[in-house]
Amino acid sequence: MGSLPFLRAAGAGLVLACAAACSDYQSEVDAPGYSVEVVARDIRRVDGLAWHPNGALLATEEYRGGGVLKIDPVSGASRYVVRDLADPDNLVVVDGQIYVTEEDPKGRILRIDSLENLHVFASGLDGPEGLDFGPDQRLYVAEHALRGHVFSFSLDGERTTLASVVNGEGLRVLPDGTVLVAETSENRVVAIDASGRKSEFVAGITAPDGLAYDPGRDRVLVTEDAAPGRLLSVDLESGGLETIATGLNAPQTMLIEPDGAIVLAEQGEDRVLRLRPLPSAEAP
Repeated sequence: MGSLPFLRAAGAGLVLACAAACSDYQSEVDAPGYSVEVVARDIRRVDGLAWHPNGALLATEEYRGGGVLKIDPVSGASRYVVRDLADPDNLVVVDGQIYVTEEDPKGRILRIDSLENLHVFASGLDGPEGLDFGPDQRLYVAEHALRGHVFSFSLDGERTTLASVVNGEGLRVLPDGTVLVAETSENRVVAIDASGRKSEFVAGITAPDGLAYDPGRDRVLVTEDAAPGRLLSVDLESGGLETIATGLNAPQTMLIEPDGAIVLAEQGEDRVLRLRPLPSAEAP
C-alpha cells in the first residue's frame, strides 16, 4: 500500500482508492458462496501475510514504528517477532527465514533469522512493497515509485533488474516463473516474463494491491485497495474476471489454505479475515 490517497473517475461518480486506511468507511463484506470469519483483530494497519514454518500466521503492520506479528490462526492471539520498523509491507518465508520489505524511508529488505534476529538483506530501494520467492530460488521485489523497478535477488544478495513498473504494489511469481505486479495507479496488473518483457495481465481494477495464486483452481486473486474494495479472481486459462467479495475496507494481501479458504488482510478494519468456501454453494 502506498502513502497518499487519490481519486479516480469511475462511471458516474468517484471511487476513493485508499492508500491509508479509510476510517470513515465500515466494512460490509458480501461474499456469496463463502462463510466469513475473523481470524485476528486489532492488528494495526495489517498488510502483508505469510505462513510461519510452525503453522502460525505472520502479519506486518504498515506504519512508521510497526512490526511483524506472529498470530495463532485458531485463537487469534499474537505477539511481536520484531517491531519499530519503517512501514513494513510484504513478507515471505524462505528456508525458515522471514524476509520483509521496509518501504519508507529506508527502502530495505530485512531478513529475520530463526532466532528472530534482524538483518539487512538489501537497501537503497525506492519504496519496496511486493515480495515473493520464485521457482528459480530468487527473491522478487516491486518498487512503489513512478519510475519503479522489479528486481530479483539471489539469497546471497546478488541483484538483477528485471523490468520497470509504475507504482508497483503486490507481486506474485507464478509456477511457470511469470512475475505478476499490481501497478496500482494504472488500475491494472502486468505480467513480466523471464526476459523482462512486460504485458497487460488484467485491467480495469481500481487500485489493485494484493496478489495471490490459488493452485487448487489455477487462478490469481487480486484485491482492490479501496473503500469499498473488492476481492477478484482471474482465471488463468480463460482470462475471465470474477468478483469473490465486495464491501471490503482496503483489503491487502491474501493466503490460500489447503481447503481453498482465503485468508485476507483487511487493513481498513485492522483485522484478518478467512473466507471459506461453502460446501453447498458454487463459490466463484
